[in-house]
Amino acid sequence: MSTDESLFDEQFLEATNKLIEIANEMGGKYGDHKMGVAFIYAAARYNAYIAAGSVTSADELADKRDKAVEYFTDRFRQLYDGNLADYIANFDEYMGAAAEMADKAH
Repeated sequence: MSTDESLFDEQFLEATNKLIEIANEMGGKYGDHKMGVAFIYAAARYNAYIAAGSVTSADELADKRDKAVEYFTDRFRQLYDGNLADYIANFDEYMGAAAEMADKAH
């Protein structure tokens, strides 16, 4: 199991579900595309804060910049690809449920 996978515990899933709940609420208000971009921006901003908090100076952060960008973009790519594969495998179930929820909201 990779380091990332070991983080996928109950607390991780609770936090993830809460963030998605907020994103769904805001997506209904501002549109799904805008919310998707806002979610990426928020993740980028938060992870830049995490990277900055792992060093003691701007020079050290600048020295580690390429490594940090590579780490976070690789994680995003892996997680996004895994979620797309999940949606491909479960498209009718997931998107059918989404259509039902949208119909109930109207």
